Amino acid sequence: MKIAVDAMGGDSPINNIDGAIKALVDPEIEILLVGDPKELEKSLSGKDYDKQRLSIIPSEGTILDTEQPGMAVKRKPNASVNICSGLVKKGIVEGFISAGNSGATFASSAGILGMFEGLSKPCVGGPIFGFSPETLILDLGLNVDPSPKQLIDFASLGISQSKLSYDIENPTVGLLSNGSEPNKGNKLVKESFELFEKSSLNFFGNVEGHDIATGKVDVIVCDGFTGNIILKAIEGMGHVINKFIEKNITDNKYEKIINTISKNTNIMREFGGGPVMGVNGIAVIAHGASSSIAISNGINSISWLSKKNYINQLRNELEEVRSSI
Repeated sequence: MKIAVDAMGGDSPINNIDGAIKALVDPEIEILLVGDPKELEKSLSGKDYDKQRLSIIPSEGTILDTEQPGMAVKRKPNASVNICSGLVKKGIVEGFISAGNSGATFASSAGILGMFEGLSKPCVGGPIFGFSPETLILDLGLNVDPSPKQLIDFASLGISQSKLSYDIENPTVGLLSNGSEPNKGNKLVKESFELFEKSSLNFFGNVEGHDIATGKVDVIVCDGFTGNIILKAIEGMGHVINKFIEKNITDNKYEKIINTISKNTNIMREFGGGPVMGVNGIAVIAHGASSSIAISNGINSISWLSKKNYINQLRNELEEVRSSI
């Protein structure tokens, strides 16, 4: 199984390379590192890996976090993320992972791979709190100003994902708001509430921030601006709490608990990232500060999604859900 890695993306490109090498522990996986050949060959020099299962695909440049994603994707057709999307489109690889500009990964995968029929925007989502591991939250950052109809699409994608990942027959859906009452929320939430209530979704109603931790519903829907802040707030608080415990509790018998807190508040590190949901191919968006372990886990997630026939199943589930709305 061949998987592409955007080797030039993220805060530390060396982590992409080391993560790719770690993933080769799985004998079924082959890695295509996409990036500047000279830089990659230099970084790979002296490292111990199976050269038959890791190769370099040249690209020209990368899309920086300071660039406007949509324009940069068009302006730089040979950028590493575009080459990755092209490899998926051509069927050369099963999927790709990028820790680079998330908006660029979104724009590249949507533009090159194409979106599911009827969708106006893809989204990204997944479980973000390990103490509630089967609660999916979406969108997590791709769509900061969605419309109520787009939130319905995100809910449909989340329901499909929940069914595929956790075998939940009829997932419950909640709208993230500042109160559980139907009249609470900003304009987007209030308008979306009316639309969700009229649909055939298993709509629970509004849910609040603390409901994320309790697994009150299976799928929580919000705009990407809010979702991304929640994701990073959980990661940040988890890091601070973990450091506090490490400093104040030195007994080794608590090491397992400390590690559990760290994992459950940085769950994206465990998965390696989240797939762009609604595009015709597997494209995983990783955290910009992803470690080599996160990149390796992301590669393994692509392998798992491919074996689950993820795209076809998600598309079929989505069509079924949307037809009933």
